[in-house]
Amino acid sequence: MKYLFVFSMLLCYSFAESQALALTKEKMEVAVFSEGNWEIRKIKDEFKLSQTTAITENGAKLILYKDKTWKYANIKDREAFENIPVNKQILTKPSSADSLVRSEYADGGVYFNKKKWNAYESDNLRFSEYNFVSSDDSKLYGYFYCINSKKKNIEVIKDEAIGSILNLPNNSTLKSTEYRTVNGLPMFHIYYSRKLDTGTFDVLDNYFQTTYGYCHISAYTYSKQFTKNQEELEKLINGLSEAEQWKRYEQYLVPPPPPSK
Repeated sequence: MKYLFVFSMLLCYSFAESQALALTKEKMEVAVFSEGNWEIRKIKDEFKLSQTTAITENGAKLILYKDKTWKYANIKDREAFENIPVNKQILTKPSSADSLVRSEYADGGVYFNKKKWNAYESDNLRFSEYNFVSSDDSKLYGYFYCINSKKKNIEVIKDEAIGSILNLPNNSTLKSTEYRTVNGLPMFHIYYSRKLDTGTFDVLDNYFQTTYGYCHISAYTYSKQFTKNQEELEKLINGLSEAEQWKRYEQYLVPPPPPSK
């Protein structure tokens, strides 16, 4: 079953990269950062234009400005960054979510229905702390992790999450985004599809900011069966919540022996 967990690495790897390389139409190599700025890679190069266009190594088309900021060239892609709707519905974990896994790295965890989901500790903590697989044959998957990488606000998290989709235009499609409140926490929600060697998957993600980084839950299934399983996937991602940090190696005091008579 371990091969199923490779999906978490393939789905989230681009989010972990805070920069991408791009080549301008003048053949100048630049580094493009998720925070919205860019810089020239070679010292001998000089940027004298008010703006220019560039294409990243993954095929995303950008506009680079003289003030060292950038935007996506495609209007629809730009709107994905600039016009995020707010879902005013207050969302909470379902009553059936009777089990909890907790992060080792932040005060976050996921409540889930153990009758519906099996949770496994990840073999690769770089990409996930826990992986989820549906307990029946519905082929639903998920993963959860928290990262101690200081973020200024949830806007930065949003930019990185959207960028991880738009920066891979050949195999990723952004479907919708929104801000939402889940279990009392402000979260960023994103829905997208991604093509992998094993097929095309529809993916739902929730993110919330922590003191030293962020927590992330992702739930996904094959695109052709997403509609009938969307509600169950939503239940899993809405289990993301604050939770006491798990101390894996915490030493518990052994009570003293009873006094001898």
